[in-house]
Amino acid sequence: MFADKIMKTMTGLAPNGAHSPVYLAGQRDIAPSKWSLLQVIEDIREPLGLKGTSISLLRAMISFIKGDHISAAQDDGHICFASNVALAKRTHVSVQTVERHITKLVSLGLLSRRSSANGKRWARRDTNGRIVLATGLSLMPLAARYSEFVQINQTHKERAASLSILRDKCAIALASLKRYLPVRPDLEAFFNTARNLLRRRSPEEALTALLTNITSRIEEVAPEQTDNLRDTAPKNEGHKEPHLNQSVKEEDSFRIEVSPDEMERAYPRLCAELRTARSQIDCERRMSDIANHLDLGNLWFDIKKLGPAKTFMTLGYLLERIESIKKPRGYAFHLLQGLTNGTLAWDTLLQPMRKRKSL
Repeated sequence: MFADKIMKTMTGLAPNGAHSPVYLAGQRDIAPSKWSLLQVIEDIREPLGLKGTSISLLRAMISFIKGDHISAAQDDGHICFASNVALAKRTHVSVQTVERHITKLVSLGLLSRRSSANGKRWARRDTNGRIVLATGLSLMPLAARYSEFVQINQTHKERAASLSILRDKCAIALASLKRYLPVRPDLEAFFNTARNLLRRRSPEEALTALLTNITSRIEEVAPEQTDNLRDTAPKNEGHKEPHLNQSVKEEDSFRIEVSPDEMERAYPRLCAELRTARSQIDCERRMSDIANHLDLGNLWFDIKKLGPAKTFMTLGYLLERIESIKKPRGYAFHLLQGLTNGTLAWDTLLQPMRKRKSL
């Protein structure tokens, strides 16, 4: 029952379009529309090495195809016989650019040529005006290879998700290294290199090597040293110290006194999900399930180190704003950083959604 409730809640929070595709690989009895074919090519343009102009050119060709589907039944159902001049006008590029990208699309097997003796594209019509024979560029490969393209898209998404997790692990490890080590001029170059790698679309090999490097540097720090490796000492009891050890963090978390009315007002969604919890263990399990649906990954373990009260506030804050967050894990990471280093006050998390415009 709880799993159904969570799924129902998260489905309601999902952005439009975040549902299972209508057409799946292997279901050849249901043909995808020509625009669905274009969409899957657009989704895999990166692994295919396609530029935006190639996608625009494909869109222009598809717009010349009669009907909603690519069909081999009639020539006008899959052959674009528009001239390069017409295609250039519709895509707002030069004729030379059209020729270059057509060559690219043909080489990738996304188009095939049906050439006439003189190399021209044309269409022959019967007495009723219907096209019975045409030469030009056939888009049948898009329909014939649809299942293959869907699989490429799935693999690409999984790889992108894996790369995103790896990038987050590097960012978290880098933040930990900065906490453990004092400010040293000889480390500044390393931190700059690491930050540049995280800003760019670095390959998996580079990020894996970076994570290994950071981890090895952290392991070089003796455990007895880490408690003393602070940039500055706390000035007073109320100072927001970003390098508190775990016991201090938990103690500070329990000091937070928030009334039930404040919790209900600030986090109505999370309160609704936890209201029927049978025990503290059941409550923690439900929160972990929600964090899993938000795809927080290993970052959830770092959030839980803050203690029960702050963990509840952080998760509630995220859940209230999920519709406007494109990447929950990245958003949560920056939120956690701001809260732990003192640039964002904890009491700001208690402000209801309508009173807080942005983080």
